[in-house]
Amino acid sequence: MAKLIITEKPSVGRDIAKVLKISSARDGYFEGNGYVLTWAFGHLLTLAHPEVYDESLKKWSLEQLPILPEVFKKQSNPNSEKQLHCILKLLARPDIQEVICATDAGREGELIFRWIYEEAHRPLPIKRLWISSQTDQAILEGFQNLKEGQEFEPLYHSALSRSEADWLVGMNATRAYTSAFSRGAGVLSVGRVQTPVLKMIVDRYIEHMQFKSTPYYELHMTIQHKNGVYEGIWFTKDSDRFFDKAEAVAIQNELHSLKKGKILSVEKKEKIEKPPLLYDLTELQKEANRKFKFSADHTLKLAQSLYEKHKVITYPRTSSRYLSSDMVPKLKERLQQLKDIPQFAPFCQDILAKELTITNKIVDDQKVTDHHAIILTEKKPILENFLDDERRLFELIAKRFISVFLKDCHKELSTLVSGFGVHAFKTTGTVIQQAGWRTIYGVEEEDGAEDQVILPAVLQGDDIVQEQLHCLEKQTKAPPLHTEASILAYMETAGKYIEDEELRQAMKDRGIGTPATRAAILERLVAVQYIQKDKQKLIPTAKGIELISLIKSPELVSPELTGDWEFKLNQMTKNECRRSEFMQAIQVFTRHIIQAIHPYVGQRMIKSQTAIGSCPVCKVGSIIEGKLAYGCTRWKSANCSFKIWKEMSKKTITLAQVKTLLKQGKTKLLKGFVSKAGKPFDAGLVIDQTQVKFWFEPSGPVARK
Repeated sequence: MAKLIITEKPSVGRDIAKVLKISSARDGYFEGNGYVLTWAFGHLLTLAHPEVYDESLKKWSLEQLPILPEVFKKQSNPNSEKQLHCILKLLARPDIQEVICATDAGREGELIFRWIYEEAHRPLPIKRLWISSQTDQAILEGFQNLKEGQEFEPLYHSALSRSEADWLVGMNATRAYTSAFSRGAGVLSVGRVQTPVLKMIVDRYIEHMQFKSTPYYELHMTIQHKNGVYEGIWFTKDSDRFFDKAEAVAIQNELHSLKKGKILSVEKKEKIEKPPLLYDLTELQKEANRKFKFSADHTLKLAQSLYEKHKVITYPRTSSRYLSSDMVPKLKERLQQLKDIPQFAPFCQDILAKELTITNKIVDDQKVTDHHAIILTEKKPILENFLDDERRLFELIAKRFISVFLKDCHKELSTLVSGFGVHAFKTTGTVIQQAGWRTIYGVEEEDGAEDQVILPAVLQGDDIVQEQLHCLEKQTKAPPLHTEASILAYMETAGKYIEDEELRQAMKDRGIGTPATRAAILERLVAVQYIQKDKQKLIPTAKGIELISLIKSPELVSPELTGDWEFKLNQMTKNECRRSEFMQAIQVFTRHIIQAIHPYVGQRMIKSQTAIGSCPVCKVGSIIEGKLAYGCTRWKSANCSFKIWKEMSKKTITLAQVKTLLKQGKTKLLKGFVSKAGKPFDAGLVIDQTQVKFWFEPSGPVARK
């Protein structure tokens, strides 16, 4: 009799085979020592396409929708059919009396295994390997403590519901919007998760582009005290800036005659900064994007390599930032693996010389989900074996792991108010009194290093003297475009901005997507050409903007609704939500999507044209080529009338000239124009507010004739 082990990928299979001494290699599996071990290549089975249910569904049409299968069918991946048949043959062997699920210990890993298991139609007993690292020790301990497969039925139901819900919403909505609005623009991909994320990116882009920058003014004074010089900024209880320059100048003139002043108040308070929480995958992706410009997808791949190949970090696809209490005895062993690395040695030696300080910001059983936070394993890292980016990410994880055992950072925040006549100037300073956990990051990496302003020792009532007074002109700034770091933060909290990391943790069950899927969602939006990456910025394309403007069901772009669904899927893993009720709600929602489209069919279409540049007037639409002119994609949805005629004064305007005009705002002098009187003339084109006009030398722009 033998036990069959199924892993998610060949590399993990080889590792387990080595640890369990399963040495005989066969075609698609290993055998020996009482085990047969085989592997999948990720998803060997997927939910079948609609045409598998009915041949007539090969042709997309709104009238056929919604498609709501009573029983979902599955189909195999053509590229991995051979391995699927190998596993099914092994599952049918009479000597196999038990099957061990050793796929990734998470929702998708469970689904990969269960679909293969169900395809065999043989009810073998299931055991589950559930480990958080891939070291030999962890694998051995995991096989000594296999769990009953029945314990993971709720996880399977959650995974199955997620898959079927995405199929119902995505398949129906994509076919509906493509059939109704595409007109040659290709497939308009719409999804339960990706469309709300696209909406957040589009909304921020529109807000950024339509922002009207306004000048404002600040009065800055250099102030002399007997113990030193410091800077202050004019303020009242309502504001510290002027939007009327004349008012700022009037007060500046008044202050010129007030050379002497007094310290009105001195306030000092201590601020204690606790060490940050440990990393989950989303926080690691955000931090790597901010520090190293890594994409979320690149960070995930690096983390997977550190987990599977180098075996130096624990399971990375986690949503928890805490450890469970059973990890406490192992923490010193993990820290000891860093004591020979020069940059970490001093910190580890200090920590290991005494008892570890364990707080509820490190260990909290109630806040650990399927897996604990990302930390180091008991395997000693050999940094020379890492690729550069692997090393950088490992060091990020190591620093965070060490930092949680270091002391708090103590800062002194000082606020001085200086008075000159009836006017007051505020000065703030921050002094780090005890760096604590921040020492491991160094001054150059410290978030607040630039704010460490040491003020002179002053007392209330002290005399002061005005040295210099400046009126500075500044501009209000548009909200920044989303980066991967910022959109990941918004996905984590269903579109809400929450700075406090512990409050963000409270929202994690209602996030959009999961830590394991968020990178793939962003890559998907790039692949379907809804967004593009400009260095760190996420920019929606004309197609992405237009799709969002076409959505007829507000719920389809709602981060809150998507977050509620994720919450219910999380509840399902705890047997706190019925799968049948969740799927019934998804079917009702799918019908609603289709019904909402019908009144609008044929009214507007997305045209398959390549964007030439951004619209210089509305700042949101893109300029595309039409029959007679190059115009804005938002000519109908937002009444943007900007256009560049293809022929002006009997001269054809070339695409290259249009691109130059959009990029630079004007062209060089062009030859070949002909006036109404029949006379040839040379002129350049220039964008003047909402119109394209001629410019001549030496005079300025004139209206096009």
